[in-house]
Amino acid sequence: MVKKTTRRKKASGAKRSGMRRGGMAHWYVLGAAVVGGILYMDNRAPGPETAATAIRTASIERREKKPERETALVRPRQKPAEKAEEKLPAEEKLPSFSGKWFICTTQTDYCVLDGSTILYAGRKVRLADIDAPAIAEARCDAERSRGGDAKLRLREILNEGNVTLVAAKGGASARADAAPHLVLQDGRSIGPRLVREGFARPWTGRHQSWCG
Repeated sequence: MVKKTTRRKKASGAKRSGMRRGGMAHWYVLGAAVVGGILYMDNRAPGPETAATAIRTASIERREKKPERETALVRPRQKPAEKAEEKLPAEEKLPSFSGKWFICTTQTDYCVLDGSTILYAGRKVRLADIDAPAIAEARCDAERSRGGDAKLRLREILNEGNVTLVAAKGGASARADAAPHLVLQDGRSIGPRLVREGFARPWTGRHQSWCG
């Protein structure tokens, strides 16, 4: 009886020991499987995205980019006072001219219109310091005739040498759409010369009649 009891105890102990070992074995297997899966996922080469993965990735990217767009919308606007002031263009300087002068018929530049008006570098210029007889707006035949003489004399003087222009404020431009300038030769205005020779009068602020 003693031997049978001893055998039963040994068998019962072995059975419990085997059950304990058998009960822990499946946890060991599960742990090893988890570790192996992690290692596999870390070391596997990237493969093509599935449709579901691509949609999920695009959704995440849109959520991440949204704050950037919102930040761009709230950028401070530049104040008008901070804008750079526009620079006014510098006054155009007319070049000197030493070529031949013509009467303004077929010639359209560097030519004489009347006794006090010329075309110079593509613009209409009025001699600012003289009043010459009119031609187109003459009040009588005598003024028209004297205006023709002044026109021919002005051309002769201009052909004597190098001509330069100096802008003048006010002056004879009040009677025509022409820029007032002093026309110079050797640094002297040719206006007083036309006055001395009787082809013009000093400018007094308005055109005077040359009739009678």
